[in-house]
Amino acid sequence: MKKKNPSQSAFLNLRFSIGVVLFLCGVGLAMAAGLGTYSDASRQPKQTTSGSAAPANDALEYSPADKDGRFVYLIEFTEKGLLHRQTLARGERFNPNTPQAKAQREQIVREQAGQVQAMTRALGRDLKVSHHFLVTHSGIATRLTPEEAQTVRGLSGVKSVERERLHHLTTFRSPSFIGADQIWDGTAVPPGSSGTEGEGIVLAMLDTGIDPAHPSFANDASCGHGTTQPNKLLSFLDCSGTDANGLCNGPSPVDTNGHGTHTASTAGGNTVGANANPPPEPPAPFTDISGVAPCASVRAYKVCPTTTCPEADIQAGMDSVLLHGDVSVMNFSISGGTAPWVDNDRRKLDLVEANVLVAASAGNTSTSIPDPVGQVNHRGPWVFTVAASTKDGETNGVLSAVGPGSPPPNIQNISIDRGTASPVGDPLNDFPIRHFDEQDPAMEGCTVAVPQFPPGFFDGAVALIRRGTCTFTEKITNAFNAGAEMVVIYNNSTVAFLMDTTGQPDVPAYSISDQATGDALAAFVDANPTTAIIDFDLVPVPGDVLADFSLRGPVPAPLQDLTKPDITGPGVNIYAAFPISLGGYGTISGTSMSSPHGAGSAILVRKVHPDWTVSETKSALMMTAFNGGTKEDEVTPWDADDVGSGRLDLTKAALAGLVMDETAANYLAANPATGGDPKTLNLPSVREMECTPSCSWTRTVRNTRTESTSWTASGTAMNGGFNISVSPSNFNFSGGLGETQEFTITATPTTDLTSEVAFGEVVLHETGGISPDARITVAIKGSPGGGGGDITLTAKLRRQQGKRRVALEWSPADGGSINIVRDGVVIHTTNDDGRAQDHIGGTQGESHTYQVCETDTGICSNEVTIQIPIAAKPIEKE
Repeated sequence: MKKKNPSQSAFLNLRFSIGVVLFLCGVGLAMAAGLGTYSDASRQPKQTTSGSAAPANDALEYSPADKDGRFVYLIEFTEKGLLHRQTLARGERFNPNTPQAKAQREQIVREQAGQVQAMTRALGRDLKVSHHFLVTHSGIATRLTPEEAQTVRGLSGVKSVERERLHHLTTFRSPSFIGADQIWDGTAVPPGSSGTEGEGIVLAMLDTGIDPAHPSFANDASCGHGTTQPNKLLSFLDCSGTDANGLCNGPSPVDTNGHGTHTASTAGGNTVGANANPPPEPPAPFTDISGVAPCASVRAYKVCPTTTCPEADIQAGMDSVLLHGDVSVMNFSISGGTAPWVDNDRRKLDLVEANVLVAASAGNTSTSIPDPVGQVNHRGPWVFTVAASTKDGETNGVLSAVGPGSPPPNIQNISIDRGTASPVGDPLNDFPIRHFDEQDPAMEGCTVAVPQFPPGFFDGAVALIRRGTCTFTEKITNAFNAGAEMVVIYNNSTVAFLMDTTGQPDVPAYSISDQATGDALAAFVDANPTTAIIDFDLVPVPGDVLADFSLRGPVPAPLQDLTKPDITGPGVNIYAAFPISLGGYGTISGTSMSSPHGAGSAILVRKVHPDWTVSETKSALMMTAFNGGTKEDEVTPWDADDVGSGRLDLTKAALAGLVMDETAANYLAANPATGGDPKTLNLPSVREMECTPSCSWTRTVRNTRTESTSWTASGTAMNGGFNISVSPSNFNFSGGLGETQEFTITATPTTDLTSEVAFGEVVLHETGGISPDARITVAIKGSPGGGGGDITLTAKLRRQQGKRRVALEWSPADGGSINIVRDGVVIHTTNDDGRAQDHIGGTQGESHTYQVCETDTGICSNEVTIQIPIAAKPIEKE
């Protein structure tokens, strides 16, 4: 295996991963690279230890005080923001530049000036206002002591005063993997529509800024930028401060981190090839890179000056998006959204109301969130929440100890993952492996370790080194200088890690994430220091495998009846632009990378269907998603708690024949804290965690096709255990775009499903093949009827004027509508006043079973069986 001088290959390696470490210092970054191995890229991978951890889900993490003991506070006034002083029609974009809007904005500026004067008088000092918020709400950000904050809370016109919280940062093959190329070339668009790459659609990126000099954001003549279409890069602003009108005006809008440039190019970066300066160098056989919507225009808002993102900057960024007035899609690869009616997901609802679709990352594991289950971010049902999964075309390594003798099974077929800047290793057979065990285990491979690796110690062999203390690159370089043909670093912790190898020499470098496996391999090599040999091979990584770092459901109470995430997209080993100063391009993993795939997909669909609302666009992407992927084990099918509806599939999304809409008012009213119920929202998912003995949901779809269409509706439980019915089970549209159809989905457990969530789906099938199937996910927990439920039923058989009747009484009775069920069939629907009767005939010895079920909730009573007595046994008389 030929080796190169490290200095000769450093720049090439930087091209692939330079700057990764800059992303990874903050917890919550979605950069866990390497399926099945890395749980989060936030673990300071430039160190060999796990690094510091942020609180789970950003809980109670605030910006620090200044030298005067003052903290940043966000102050909201009682006056409405500009958005809520206007009435927008369905699908209408907010326009801040109408004469009415300009006058209202001037009024808000005057109102805020008066509020600041009042606070100045109350506090006895001048206030320095860093941010003015005018659009989603009226407010400011300023520094106060806790005592001053309490004083401000008592002032007239002040609605709330809250400490500023901190949040965290969470292409080549990937656009074609999700089918973007078929919208580009017009293959996957409806008749009468043209192919598109997102021309004229404006994308907003709230992130670490952007490199405006990068070729991914230059005007592209083939897209018409600057001539028939807007410029590629319309603006890039620093949101660390605003002017009095609320527009971001901080001094440093350029990305020096890399995260923002990478995400922006993934969603909407130009097609960039070998003639670019600098040129990309994607893995063979690819030569170009491209965003999902390469002709879209971009506005970049720097809301994360480092790897943490202050709340004031985020709110200013969202207000500025609305003030610009031309944005159709916003990407938010930042953590948060676990209390969506309270945190900044609530502000995202304002953007949705203004016809801006918001894609956001589902979040990643970290040292503080090692288990992804139940931890999904961005739970607002109006947000397009994107999980991460693999694309095809990647390879992982497999290492096996093969001698001497018969090595134990636990060091066979070890999955090893390539470092971020490592070249792919060549297969090896019966190849020597060596471990230098004379150093302090905590210092193995470090330059300060004593003794150093002897010259030539690893000649013609694989170097096995323990993780610890110094950087991975330092260990790899020292092993390379001692002759290593490959370097394998094994874990010193039970916490998985990303091996950032930025600047490493040109030698294959891999990691073993499982500590016990690494220790066992080291023990075997130490016992056979001169004779241990291994085999190394490459195995393809399949596409559509859930990334182990991707946060997922089930969403905990009080949102237990809401399915999140909504969808998944490629988020493992995504190659895209970096700032030119950091090498130009790099490979990163995480939900930070999958969310821009969701944003770019939405751009293409919104371009094809400019009349669709945000919720309709979101529903089309969800109902047409590919659902054939697996969990991390590459065997178990993924489910709705993992990936929502499935993986983005642009071969079908723009062809969707059905869409589902919902209003901002209904989203707001669904807040459980104010008595709302997310189950009632018109979403392409249904969920009930107390489905005993059955549960029902109502959904409404709108026709999108001008042709006549006929649809069937059917339900399937993925693993059995319950039945799904749909009523009506078929319906037709005559081709009117305003036609809608309401239907009811009912799930009925047939066995005890109280211990874990059971999944299913409803498939809406267009019988003429005009449109792709539309899928609605189903998730329930519950048990069959007969257990009593919430309604208690009693029944007595009586005889009146020679006729038999069954007198039914139940409680509680809520005065609504209730179904009377005899022998499993609804025989009557009546007012829920707690009483009903059924006149029956029948023969002696015949029995009937009764139950009552609320029509709106599907909640049923216990079952009561009545038997017509044999002649000798009298019937109760009245």
